Amino acid sequence: MSAMPRTLPPRLARALCAAAVPVALLAAAATAGAQPSVTASRAEVERLEGDLARLDARVGAVAAEYNAAIDRLEAVRARLLRAREDLSTSEGNLRTGQRLLAQRLRGIYAMGVPTDAELFLSSGSLSAAVDLRRLMDRIAREDAATVSTLTRERARIAALKAELTVQRAASERQAEALAEKRTALDGAVAGRERLLKGAKADLRRAIAAERERRRRAAAAAAAARAQSAGGIPYLPGAAEVAVLPGGVAHVFPVQGGANYGDDWMASRAGGRVHQGIDLFKATGQPLVAVADGTLFRVGWNGLGGWRLWLRDRAGTEFYYAHLSAFAPAAKEGATVTQGTVLGYMGTSGDAAGTPPHVHFEIHPAGGGPVRPYPIVSAWPVVR
Repeated sequence: MSAMPRTLPPRLARALCAAAVPVALLAAAATAGAQPSVTASRAEVERLEGDLARLDARVGAVAAEYNAAIDRLEAVRARLLRAREDLSTSEGNLRTGQRLLAQRLRGIYAMGVPTDAELFLSSGSLSAAVDLRRLMDRIAREDAATVSTLTRERARIAALKAELTVQRAASERQAEALAEKRTALDGAVAGRERLLKGAKADLRRAIAAERERRRRAAAAAAAARAQSAGGIPYLPGAAEVAVLPGGVAHVFPVQGGANYGDDWMASRAGGRVHQGIDLFKATGQPLVAVADGTLFRVGWNGLGGWRLWLRDRAGTEFYYAHLSAFAPAAKEGATVTQGTVLGYMGTSGDAAGTPPHVHFEIHPAGGGPVRPYPIVSAWPVVR
């Protein structure tokens, strides 16, 4: 019996090497099967991000409604205060009129109502007596009319005071109901954020596992190619592409960048909540159009100071507030291109006494505001 050869024949060696490649890939695939699916993890992240975006929109709408309710409540309180002041003045005038009328009545009672003859004798002529009688009659009528008018005015103001008291109670109940609704939505947002955080962690693990599987498959293929003339191509992982909201390209609203944090829904004076983001920089820092679009509501209001709105081609609206001044391009109805300087950072409106900043809001389709931080953080800065 002859001895077995120490080496395999070349044809058999090539056949075994070719078979080794699919075996290695099957082993890598089996290992990957125990890991989270990249596709499923990414789909879960996208689903949760969609839920969170919808919840953010609802939170923004409720916050805007809540702030409007606070404004209505303050207006009712101011009207009620004025009504109380008017009522106090009216009651004072009524007391004065009643006192003067009482003094006249006491004088008439003590002296009696003069007869026409007495008036004639005291005045010296018939025409003077007639004039004096007319004057006394007019004074009596005016006294009576004054008391009647003041009485009606007091009744009117008292009725207004009662009506405003009812309106204030209704406004307070509405504000409380909206605050409870916002609290519930905040809880839902927090829950979705926790789920999203977990889903993103799962996605990172799945991507890492997929990369490891591909690395092992590539290593196995390279080892096989080193022993065989065949080969298996290596497929790289899919690239992750960031997509700006609304399908429209945007840039950061502050030229040169700004300092900011996620202050969405933070408390503000008067019981309000923050429905935007504050971007801080030096006074006079240029503010630019985040996209091509149209300007509207360019002007002043008490809260925002010098402020304007920009609507992009997709219908998303952006609000800039607390400007120190407008740029020449900032005209009502003007069409501007992305990066155009619209104005300059400041502290106008209710931002007086704060560090210079621009209050910035995002309203998709012109609806309620949404959380700006994750959106503006992804926008490139115009230098």
